[in-house]
Amino acid sequence: MCGRFAQIEPVDVIAERLQVNEVDIQHRAPRYNICPGEDVVALVQTPDMKLTELRWGLIPYWAKDPATFKPLINARVETVTQKPSFKKAFLNNRCIVLASGFYEWKKEGTKKIPYYITLGDFFGFAGIFDSITFNDITINTCAILTTVASQQMSSIHNRMPVIIGQSEFKEWINTRTPTDVLVKLLQPFNYKLIIYPVSTKVNNPAYKEPDCIVPV
Repeated sequence: MCGRFAQIEPVDVIAERLQVNEVDIQHRAPRYNICPGEDVVALVQTPDMKLTELRWGLIPYWAKDPATFKPLINARVETVTQKPSFKKAFLNNRCIVLASGFYEWKKEGTKKIPYYITLGDFFGFAGIFDSITFNDITINTCAILTTVASQQMSSIHNRMPVIIGQSEFKEWINTRTPTDVLVKLLQPFNYKLIIYPVSTKVNNPAYKEPDCIVPV
């Protein structure tokens, strides 16, 4: 699964490199310990590319009351086209959740050791999003897709988020992208990852300091 990540590149830099003109972001980088329930920076197509904020934890459009629906932070690629909570969003509302790296915990005896995983440059998680209006308030939420772990990641955990490289962002968010192309993008990331242990301070969702990503 994917339950914590960091996004440290300035949004303006990301927008410039991706050639995105429309930016609607309040929470600016750096952010070192993003947790479920928080707003994340996402790339969407509406119809042009746009950087916007989505709440992490998908609530499908058909939910009767957002307050009583448990938000879904992850969607498994194996079932994303089948489950009612995800199917429509996968077909029509795909997004890129911008990230600099993510955290995963490795079991070592009775302990869980946090690791930071990065590429050394910003990348994206394959995401889906949905909108729900309740009491005249519209909430835009998202989930991150997960897949089986790559060989490198498997020593830490048996699953990982679906990583999308910058050159493939447009393909993922384009609603006209053929299904066979999408399937290829959903494969485990088998390129070199930078992985190292970090402080257990990151275990605390309220801890947001830069040393979250410093090796120990």
